[in-house]
Amino acid sequence: MTTSENKRLIKTRFGKEVEITDKNLVTIKDGLLGFETYESYAVIPHGDESPFLWLQSLDEPQLAFITIDPRIFAQDYVPNFSENELSSIELTSISEAVLLAIVVIPDDPKLMTANLQAPIVLNAKNRQGKQMISSSQEHKVRHYILGKNGEPPEKK
Repeated sequence: MTTSENKRLIKTRFGKEVEITDKNLVTIKDGLLGFETYESYAVIPHGDESPFLWLQSLDEPQLAFITIDPRIFAQDYVPNFSENELSSIELTSISEAVLLAIVVIPDDPKLMTANLQAPIVLNAKNRQGKQMISSSQEHKVRHYILGKNGEPPEKK
């Protein structure tokens, strides 16, 4: 049995080496906001039971982002993008996309937020992606993951 998956080791943000295959690789066109020169990434699961994924730069080992599929905690989340934006990564509809939201985890993890205003939109077929800004005003840059309707969780 032959396999066409090339395996290789990459160094992560935390100095750990992780084995990846071609299936893990994505190209983020124009990079991420603030990191436009970095376009090559690997998508790495945080753990077997975790909903989080690492977006690890292949060009700069210290550059990695924790992400999550926003539909896990915001089931009705449907960002709005132009046809031109979607076609730039060969998508015709947002329903075809894999969506990842960048997560910020502060000292108190109950206050973690996800950026729903500018998700990373991936085409799983060609492994191309782009961070796009949703035209919907209801999507926040800081959507509280553990709160109701994106608001901070109540203090106990």
